[in-house]
Amino acid sequence: MVQARRDDRPWYKQFWPWFLIALPASSVVAGLYTLHLAIVTKDGLVVDDYYKAGLAINRTLDRDRRARALGIAAVLRYVPRTGRLTLYLEGGKEGHLPEQLKVRLVHPTREGFDRQLVLKRTDARTYTGTVRLDARGNWHILVTPPDRSWRIGGRTRLETPVQIRLAPFSE
Repeated sequence: MVQARRDDRPWYKQFWPWFLIALPASSVVAGLYTLHLAIVTKDGLVVDDYYKAGLAINRTLDRDRRARALGIAAVLRYVPRTGRLTLYLEGGKEGHLPEQLKVRLVHPTREGFDRQLVLKRTDARTYTGTVRLDARGNWHILVTPPDRSWRIGGRTRLETPVQIRLAPFSE
């Protein structure tokens, strides 16, 4: 006859009680960490005043129509190693081109990585500037003059040297 071996060790020196305690304890720790992330991290995807944002769409569409009517487009070159942006502007009236252009680089999911910079005109239709990007992925590029009378844009990955054509957005 086989006799069962008695374990006279106290419960806190055995494996199974600690294993059974660790399962719910790990869930509590994970829940507290998730709560911490929810409090500390800003959700950039939610618009505070969606009604005003909806009304602003008409102004944005007017800027796209104006760029289309003026025949404005551009070719943008980006070199990640140096952070240099070069934009060659097409269309528009030769004597009425702005001295600088505003460029917004918008990360589609993380608002904290968005960048805004000013490109200065270096010759008749060429604008240059530099920017450092902290994130990888797709970027939305928006270009406007200082008076925001028109807008062109595009989308690309900016991880390697790239050349992209920017144009007014379609309706």
